[in-house]
Amino acid sequence: MIIKRNVISAILFLLISAASSFLSFNAFADRLLHDKAQHSSNVWERIRNGFALALPPSPNNKAVRKIALNYIQNPQAFNSIVANGERYLFYIMEEVERRGMPMEIALLPIIESAYDPLIKSNSQTAGLWQFIPETGRILGLEQNVWHDDRRDIVASTQAALDYLQYLYQRFDNWKLALAAYNLGEGAVGKILAKHMHKGRAVNFYDVNLPVEVKHYVYKILAVKDIVANAKKYGIQLRSIPNRPYFDTVKIHEHIDIPLVTRLANISEIEFTALNPAYNRYVIKVNNEPRTLLIPREKKEIFVRNLETYHDPRVSWQFYRVKKGEKISEIATRHETTVKQLQTINGIARNKNLTLGQKILVPQIVAGNQITRSSWKKQMQRNQSVVYVVKKGDTLYEIAKRYRTTVDQIKHWNNSDENLSIGQKLVMLRG
Repeated sequence: MIIKRNVISAILFLLISAASSFLSFNAFADRLLHDKAQHSSNVWERIRNGFALALPPSPNNKAVRKIALNYIQNPQAFNSIVANGERYLFYIMEEVERRGMPMEIALLPIIESAYDPLIKSNSQTAGLWQFIPETGRILGLEQNVWHDDRRDIVASTQAALDYLQYLYQRFDNWKLALAAYNLGEGAVGKILAKHMHKGRAVNFYDVNLPVEVKHYVYKILAVKDIVANAKKYGIQLRSIPNRPYFDTVKIHEHIDIPLVTRLANISEIEFTALNPAYNRYVIKVNNEPRTLLIPREKKEIFVRNLETYHDPRVSWQFYRVKKGEKISEIATRHETTVKQLQTINGIARNKNLTLGQKILVPQIVAGNQITRSSWKKQMQRNQSVVYVVKKGDTLYEIAKRYRTTVDQIKHWNNSDENLSIGQKLVMLRG
């Protein structure tokens, strides 16, 4: 008995050791794969390594090849779509990879929106992932006059990947999950139920899905085939660096969008591309902070400037409508126009105001109204921003841009005329 017990103990020890070694090996292998991904030269290499959906067997592969041919014959149009996605693709790829999903999912916005979060649609869909209002609300994407989170890059991506994972868990097949994303979960469920009731196969290629739905999935497979075999098809994909394009910053107070762009030293075009959810001139913050996306190299500048900025962050204030007040009366009292109040508050042209309704009006500071034009002048007074020197910059050009002098910049920064790329210069106004 003792011998047997010792033998059993030895066997258990060996099994545990082997299991530990196996787990260690798996952890080591996972780490190697992660390190390899991190050291890939560009995003496309990582995306190709994550492809998991097989191309269809004949005769369905003819449909995929036909779709792919449309892209292949117009490589400039395809690369134009890729260019739209350069700001977003790394983030989406990382999220897909983190969740262990097929990397084809990262290419889905090519089909849905051509990677344009502001694309207009007759079907009321919006954003990179093209959610209809109802689906957006179900997935927790807030939609109001101030912002539409269906267009928010981070929020909509998280919602889309959550939803696709849910669809995969329900249908146990990624192609069926993609079909359900396009057609609707209920519609695909009914079709599968009919097939199962009749004892038929429920494989994606055998299920009697609408032609346009199968075409949708074939489109995804066609794009995957092009990315996987770009050289074969004579397409030179625009290189996308394997690093984050943007970073996040939490905003806890209302703030004007032009002030954000100024403090971050970015253009309004860049702000809108990264933060397309905002519908108005002001970012409104309620109970929860809002998350802004800022180019990664500009985050430190923005955070520093925001912390040291002590002037009003909004040029508008909230006003509660009194009984019988008309919008024209409010506009006159606050030295603005009816059209401007309607635009910033999302008020329809012929819609009357209601008692207690909260609207934005030009802010009153020290007894003076800050109109949109005077706000810009005030913003230029008594504030500092940080400018990061770029390749080719000269003190003369920077001074001209900020309407100051070379000597003044040297005085503010206690420096000489020699500049280095990445050097930070404090610029004062007024």
